[in-house]
Amino acid sequence: MDQDSVRWVDPGVLYVVGTPIGNLHDWSPRAIRVLREVDLILCEDTRVTGLLCHQFQIDTPLLSFHEHNTQSRIPQISDRLASGEAVALVSDRGMPGLSDPGQELVDHLWETGGKVSVIPGPTAALTAFVASGFPAPFTFWGFLPRSGKERRAALIAVAESTHTGIIYEAPHHFKKTLADLVATDNGARMVMLGREMTKQYEEFWRGSLSQLAEVDREWRGEIVLVIGPKAPEPVFVPEWGDLRLRVLELVAQGMPQKEAIRRIASEFSLSKRELYHFVVSHEH
Repeated sequence: MDQDSVRWVDPGVLYVVGTPIGNLHDWSPRAIRVLREVDLILCEDTRVTGLLCHQFQIDTPLLSFHEHNTQSRIPQISDRLASGEAVALVSDRGMPGLSDPGQELVDHLWETGGKVSVIPGPTAALTAFVASGFPAPFTFWGFLPRSGKERRAALIAVAESTHTGIIYEAPHHFKKTLADLVATDNGARMVMLGREMTKQYEEFWRGSLSQLAEVDREWRGEIVLVIGPKAPEPVFVPEWGDLRLRVLELVAQGMPQKEAIRRIASEFSLSKRELYHFVVSHEH
């Protein structure tokens, strides 16, 4: 059968479609084909998506779907899907639902028996994470709260996390966010900044938080900051002789030897068997 004659979308399905984060050559043929075939495209800004569609000869009708009209749009979209229309959801860049509109609509459809399909595409968070060289697991923080107790709590959570962290920030807010991160942390954490990713002037910068704060320049373009995990606190483990003395102290207080060994071994995450053999072998 001729693939060009086969319809790539099904009625009543919401297609969550990733769009390029910069380089248009990253857009998949499947994503383009789906957007051409659906009955409606939901988008953050019809002007931005309209330009993208024009470049790829996509003439599907557009409908705005953003943080200010999400609640009023969801019932309308649900009705159109229920009537058999195929609908696509896109954001200005990247995958919808990651710090962009979409999560509430997808959740609503799952709760009400709707159908959802995802057409994967470029994602700024994963692109920056892979480029950073920092280890998994990671926590995606998105845009931090702008002010108040919520912002302070988020900054503390980032500073205390033993996971790699991923933060989005606009260029005009970046220096303040960077200063807040340094003030909350001690500035020694390793970070990687990614900007203009996949574009001609793509840039990655890696160093410590305090070193980044000292860079005297204006940062342009949407920024992804990847923060290396907090190093675990060093665990002090006494010498074996000191451990034996602590066991003997507990025994002198009336605790059975096996219980004393178990307690000391548990306190320092040591092998009970090894501590027992050391204590017994040094009895006189």
